[in-house]
Amino acid sequence: MDIPFIDLKTQYLRLQSEISSGIDKVFEHGQFIMGPEVFELERRLAAFAGVNRAVTCSSGTDALLMTLMALNVGRGDAVFTSPFTFFATAEVISLLGATPVFVDIDSRTFNIDPSQLEKKIDLVKKENNLKPACVIPVDLFGLPADYDNIKSVTEGHGLFVLEDAAQSFGAEYKGRKAGSLGRAAALSFFPAKPLGCYGDGGAVLTDDEDLADEMVSIRVHGQGDDKYSNSRIGLNARFDTIQAAALLPKLGIFPDELN
Repeated sequence: MDIPFIDLKTQYLRLQSEISSGIDKVFEHGQFIMGPEVFELERRLAAFAGVNRAVTCSSGTDALLMTLMALNVGRGDAVFTSPFTFFATAEVISLLGATPVFVDIDSRTFNIDPSQLEKKIDLVKKENNLKPACVIPVDLFGLPADYDNIKSVTEGHGLFVLEDAAQSFGAEYKGRKAGSLGRAAALSFFPAKPLGCYGDGGAVLTDDEDLADEMVSIRVHGQGDDKYSNSRIGLNARFDTIQAAALLPKLGIFPDELN
């Protein structure tokens, strides 16, 4: 008997009526971009993870990119991350002109090794060519990285911790939800992820209200106080309402699926 690792069809059949009803409502109200379902999803994602804010976007890659843009990461900055990750983690660093600095992983967990992180930060400071700016631990295979020891390193150097929780949303670390373990966390809603939609999507979770407001602007071309005011360089990274409508019932059964 073949048991698929990811069985999206069986999940859909369980939720078919709720998903179809939700999508029908989107067609009825016609707000296909950033409609009310998007904001309801943001509220529920934040509540699930136990954080103040969730900012949805068009992909997990854009979730990483928006956060780094809001932090003004750029040329001359060093961003520390794992070499054992999907390409996007390092890609977004390079897109902004910053330098990815790879930190060896723990051979037991495959996540970033905090002791090696300390060494890499010290090495970058000694070479004095780059300014340490941020650390992106990557949670792999549903297992969050060792955030307590990572933070004991980063706090001494004043570095921002951006949790790449694309594979770990729904997991816990010492009683805390994945997505709440750094100053911000990037989620992916790619169909094969723990909470997946029927296309592309992502979100950033954070307790930092100012950072969240920056990302709300960035995801709509750096939008300012009104629709046609642009206060900064941004992205076209809005989340589709139909995808939000599909995710809402999925989030409703997410705890049950985790069990």
